[in-house]
Amino acid sequence: MPSKPLLSQHPELSAVRVYMIGLALGCSTGVDFWASAMMGVAGTHIRGGVHASPEDFLWTLTSYAAAAVVANLMLRRLAHDISYRGFTMAGLVIAAAGAALCALSRNPLELALARAVQGFGAGGLFAASRIIIQLAAAREERRPLFIGFNIGSMGLPAAAPWITAQLVENAEWQMVFVLQAGIALATLLFVVLTYPPRLTVTLAPWDVDYHAMDWVTVILFGAGALTLLHGLGDLRFYELANSPSVAFTPIAGIALFAAGMVYLRRHPDPWLNPKLLLGRRFLIGLSFYAIYYLLNGLWTYVISTMLQNGMGFTFQTTGTVLTTTSLLGFAAAAAFTFWGTSLPGSRRYIALGYLIFAMAAWLLSQRMMPGASLEVILPVLVLQNLTLPFVLMLVAGLTWAEFSVDDFAHGYQFKNIVRQIASAAGTGLASLWLQYDEAIARTQLVAHVTPFEFQQGIDPAELARLSRLIDQQATLIGTANLLMLLAGACCVIAIVAVSQRALK
Repeated sequence: MPSKPLLSQHPELSAVRVYMIGLALGCSTGVDFWASAMMGVAGTHIRGGVHASPEDFLWTLTSYAAAAVVANLMLRRLAHDISYRGFTMAGLVIAAAGAALCALSRNPLELALARAVQGFGAGGLFAASRIIIQLAAAREERRPLFIGFNIGSMGLPAAAPWITAQLVENAEWQMVFVLQAGIALATLLFVVLTYPPRLTVTLAPWDVDYHAMDWVTVILFGAGALTLLHGLGDLRFYELANSPSVAFTPIAGIALFAAGMVYLRRHPDPWLNPKLLLGRRFLIGLSFYAIYYLLNGLWTYVISTMLQNGMGFTFQTTGTVLTTTSLLGFAAAAAFTFWGTSLPGSRRYIALGYLIFAMAAWLLSQRMMPGASLEVILPVLVLQNLTLPFVLMLVAGLTWAEFSVDDFAHGYQFKNIVRQIASAAGTGLASLWLQYDEAIARTQLVAHVTPFEFQQGIDPAELARLSRLIDQQATLIGTANLLMLLAGACCVIAIVAVSQRALK
């Protein structure tokens, strides 16, 4: 007796093929995650390669994110003409071309433009993959696809920090982008070989009527994203007290976004339908999504800074630590895929996740001391990564429970736009806090250095050593204070999560 097919819409697909499709979906998502993770780890070396100031290099980060916002905005409309399968293939080609252009860049402007191309290609792949899962399988049929999807989207990018560290230490910075281009092309081949055929006739990308598209929405959201993200990034370079005008840039970005939403609300056939985004469950779920991505951007920035500038770990050791903890987080996510999808009282488990997050932040704040060993730091970082199923995956399962397949695309487009902005906001807030707190700590530490400590004269080598020690201590003090604040914030979020009856 033949076994029941895993996907009722595609009974011709074997079980192995279904799992491979899920893996291909995850790998396409991973192309975006690979690019972001590698850029975060190797950013300093790439900046030196193109001779960019920190302010100039910021454009390479914000141009990618802003282009990704535009890609997510255009996703559903383009997929209507070329299918989500076609959108994924086109996105992978564009992402590979953008990565290749990054490798050929010789100055900050060229790199920023190339990163925009890469972001436009890769930025919509996450949403496209999730929508394909929603379209291809009924709710009870999605687990086989999610198994492969989680391996590709979380397991493979977890290796990015370690691989990036090896590339930077043993090759030129351009190899980071050469590898990204290779990953995109390999994923494209994987998609071609595994994705099921289109169920309906579609257009080729070059046959789409681009002139008829809603370019007003593209301009408002694209300009709003670039302005907002760059304004948030600028917070790490300027002090609000001395340069209050820096606050106007993110405000202008928010105003452009608001204008875009008003325009879409009045549009007869909007690319992103605001009316579908006002459900209570979705808005609460979206808020928890935004909190997670904001805290994730904050945590990633703080941990990388703490390991290298505070603890004095080498670049390779930092990459190894980040990869190890990410892999353990992936293991927790995989376990949740098999056994955790039917947890009772889900909002209580979301609260539990944030309490664990708070504990990890508090424990780490108590271990901020020069010379602390990896054995002291690693268990706490692992503890934080184990919160992933609670603070993200449970939220994902609850947020979309009431969405129809057609409305899911609108909601997921907007969710990924929020993801880009919240991650940038988290990084900006972390850098702003450390900038202020390190400056205060450095001033206090320097005040304790007196001329009596240099009775035999000021030795330049000793003075340099003392300066490095003060900078290291200031980083550790600023990090500890931020982690204590983060622990308190996570406790508050846990209390709020328990009270949200819409998430049950």
